[in-house]
Formats: sequence, C-alpha cells, structure tokens
Amino acid sequence: MSKRKRLVLISVLAILLVISLLYWITSNNPGSFPDKEELIKEINHIFPEANVKEIKDTIELDEKHVFVPFISEENKYGVSHWVWKRSDWDLASVNTGGEPRSWRIEDGDSSTTYLVWNIAPQTPIEKLKFYLIKERTFRITEGVEYYDPGVQLEEIVELSDTSYGVIPLPDKWSSILASYTKLETARQPDVFSNSFNIENYMYFGWMAYDRSGKVLPPDHSLFGSGFTGGEEHIEHIRFLDELEIETVD
Repeated sequence: MSKRKRLVLISVLAILLVISLLYWITSNNPGSFPDKEELIKEINHIFPEANVKEIKDTIELDEKHVFVPFISEENKYGVSHWVWKRSDWDLASVNTGGEPRSWRIEDGDSSTTYLVWNIAPQTPIEKLKFYLIKERTFRITEGVEYYDPGVQLEEIVELSDTSYGVIPLPDKWSSILASYTKLETARQPDVFSNSFNIENYMYFGWMAYDRSGKVLPPDHSLFGSGFTGGEEHIEHIRFLDELEIETVD
C-alpha cells in the first residue's frame, strides 16, 4: 500500500473514530429536559386520551429518569415517566390515573426502585401505607418439610400540600429483596439461574387512610388508562384490603 493510500485510510479511520466518539458522548449524556409546554405537546400527541392541561412538576430520579405528574383538562391527576435513550427523551409510560406505582430504574437492582403517585387533593386520603409482603409457605419435598416465614414491612407516608410524591424504596426493603433473591438462587440454581423473578415471591401493596385514621376503599378517580413501554419496570402496586394485613395485638 502506498504512503498516500495509507494516509487516506488513517484519515478515514480517524474521522470514523471521532464520529463514533461524538455519538457515544451525545447518546450517554442526556440533553436538557423538555420544558412544560413541550411535555404537554408530546404526551397529548403520543397518548391523546391524556389530554394534559398542566404539568405539576418534573422530578429527576437520576440523570436519565424523570417522573412527571400532570393534571388533565378533565381535572384528572395523571403520571408520566420519561427516559433518556437513543439521544432523546422518550415517554416511557403515561397514565391518566395517579395511583401509586413502583419504578425500578435499573434492571435487577431493587435498590433503584421508587414509589410514585399523584393523588387529587379533593380525595379524603390523608395518609398512605406501603407494604412489602411475602406470604408464609409450607411444603414437603421428598419427605422433608420446609417452612418459609412470611414478611410484612410497612412504610407510612403523610400526604403534603402537593398532590404528587416520590420516595425511594426503604433500605431495609431493598436489603430483604436482595437477600431473598440470593437465597433462592443458591437454593435452587437450576430453576432460578435464568428466570428468577422476585415479584413472584414478594409484592408491594398499599392502603389509604383519611384524617381520622379510617381505612378508605379504592377511590376510582385514582385509576386510569395508559401505556408502559416494555423495557421499563413500572408496575401497579396492589391495593390491599384490611383483612390482608396482619396486625399485632
């Protein structure tokens, strides 16, 4: 190969390297988040049923995940979840209801889970109780009896003047989820190595209370319609009945 050809080849490779580097930088470093008007336009374009009138806030969970509560023209309190990917901010999920949900922003890492909600101030709800629950189980395998104790952890949230809220999963909850995953994977490695899903064994729940501490039934204004992208771990949290909670006398 002549010297001229080598120089041309080196130049082309250098240009490709610079382009690749610039693409990597722009893809992995989020740009500025859209303003409220842009958010309204994008949500209503992608999911017209949302009919967003007002963006209440933009809450950054990390540099690539943002929670955006809103109010619709019909005065419904809804939620949207935004993720930076492929060099742009994508609407990963939207729902016209503001019931509590969990959002795990990193696959397989329960410590990156957040509980989010947007509850209309007109409702009588003054307090939320969140639960991490695992039912106790008993089984006999090859003549050997196994007993797994149940788990019930509680986190109380007093609603403030704002309709919406975000809290990280309590450290104790994350620790228990991680420990149980590790235990079950070690106990039955062939079964769990490729398909273990902690949500099949433990689940989140919630209950609502009024000012006097009375348990409230489901408020249908909290539930709506929408969509969630398949890549994001955004889940509804189970609404619990009083009888499902164990109390200590």
